[in-house]
Amino acid sequence: MAEPSSTRAGRRSGESTARADILAAAREMFASNGFKSTSLRAVAAEAGVDVALVSYYFGSKHGLFVEALEVPVDPAEQLTRAATGPRSALGTRMITEFTGAWEGETTGTALQGLLRSIVNDPGRSNAFGEFASHRMVPLLSEKAGVELDTARVLISCMFGMAMVRYLIGVPTFAEMSRDEVIAMYGPRLQLIVDADGTVSP
Repeated sequence: MAEPSSTRAGRRSGESTARADILAAAREMFASNGFKSTSLRAVAAEAGVDVALVSYYFGSKHGLFVEALEVPVDPAEQLTRAATGPRSALGTRMITEFTGAWEGETTGTALQGLLRSIVNDPGRSNAFGEFASHRMVPLLSEKAGVELDTARVLISCMFGMAMVRYLIGVPTFAEMSRDEVIAMYGPRLQLIVDADGTVSP
């Protein structure tokens, strides 16, 4: 149905439901097509809105993904903060940033619930897996100045730790304090960084 001429570009009648419609369409499309193959234009078409409205509410595909999957922290912001500072302390900054979110009062429970849903729901698993591959790994490589393979190893170590500590609750990991986790993982993640072949500018 054509929109009334008085409606501004990127907005529509019944706008009160537009945001929810976009999120519902995005969840379905990210789950079925993955992060890389889902475009804002396709989500807009599925939701029955102008693509400008998607950008108006969420800014970018990254922003839409974070809200659609109800990620309580923005991975891009976390990786950028961790990458800011001396390369010699990158490993410690990464594990500090990571555990801060996973054990935060307002974010920890939500992240653990997200991890369970990713493990148990193939659609969400596909969506988050593609997001990690096509957004998180390249972003860490860019921001930290490390090779893509190094970024892959670092992120896999972090999420492996999340699985055994926060999801499965393996005692040798779950019983450690956050400070102990940082002290153990920081230097070992740094060894991976130090073995990277990229020359810092």
